[in-house]
Amino acid sequence: MSTPQSKPTRRGLLAKATRWALPLIMAGTLAPAFAQDQQELKFRFASVQRPGIYLDGITKFTSLVKDRTGGKVQIEVFCCSQLGGERQIMDGVKLGTIGMGSIGATGSATYDLLFTPFSFRDLDHAQKVVNGPVGAKWQDDFYKQTGVRQVGYLINGSRMFLTNKRMLNSPADAKGLKIRAPEIPTIVASLRALGASPVVIAAPELYTALQQGTADGWEGPLAYMADNKHWEVGKNLAVVEWVFNITNTIINDNVWKRMTPQTQTIVRDAWKEVAAEITQKEWAKQNELVELFRSNGVAVARPPVTPFQEATKDVWKQFAPKVWGEGVYEQIQATK
Repeated sequence: MSTPQSKPTRRGLLAKATRWALPLIMAGTLAPAFAQDQQELKFRFASVQRPGIYLDGITKFTSLVKDRTGGKVQIEVFCCSQLGGERQIMDGVKLGTIGMGSIGATGSATYDLLFTPFSFRDLDHAQKVVNGPVGAKWQDDFYKQTGVRQVGYLINGSRMFLTNKRMLNSPADAKGLKIRAPEIPTIVASLRALGASPVVIAAPELYTALQQGTADGWEGPLAYMADNKHWEVGKNLAVVEWVFNITNTIINDNVWKRMTPQTQTIVRDAWKEVAAEITQKEWAKQNELVELFRSNGVAVARPPVTPFQEATKDVWKQFAPKVWGEGVYEQIQATK
């Protein structure tokens, strides 16, 4: 014989309804509050990157920002130098014709100096520096110098040498070679220290320059070389990880100021999350990329690093004390 169920009391029904409704009430009050605070914002993100790990990460970043702002902030990605090379992207972000960009050559002495050879012992050391007090100081200095915000770093592999006339087994082999350099004084000075003749060429023009012999080679990140199929225009790959390729994600100041503090935090955190993922994938893939070049007919060598370190050991002294301030380079070296 079944036991008759007790009739629910008014108090019990109210308590049950409250338990079910409370999460919905909270969602309904918090989410709209955020949506009301942040006005709709749409802008462009420019990059020189072609389809690959880096560009996939940028696309993921824009999706995260859109989702986490409830669709209030929407970013359209323009890849493959559609809006110009790195210098044009920097100028566009400064003027506001481009909202965000991810570039290496910023035109700022502060960040250009990150391309000083052998500044970092390894990837872990570099990450600790850029994500620590020194990296925060650089962000402040960059804003004061340019009026452009820097919202995050990305260490997307190391820079190596791809040449045509001969392999760079030592600095002596660089003598007289026309090696492409970005518009970064420390790389230009470092190539001269190796004995090469640096030629400044914009990234979008690099493939043609190598193909036509305007440049005998270049130094750059292996992932970028692979994304652009540089095995078609380069014969010799010297795996000398002389510079870590640290790029900067920048944002127009007016765009930044149109974001609420919550949105600004979302943007910084989303980029940091994506940057860590890109870095992990890029570095894990470097040996695979070396073999990709070898399989496409490029000769590969792994020369001793010490002669390259010795040849460029004093380059930092020309720039660091004046640009970063006395003792900052030494602080980097002391970072554990």
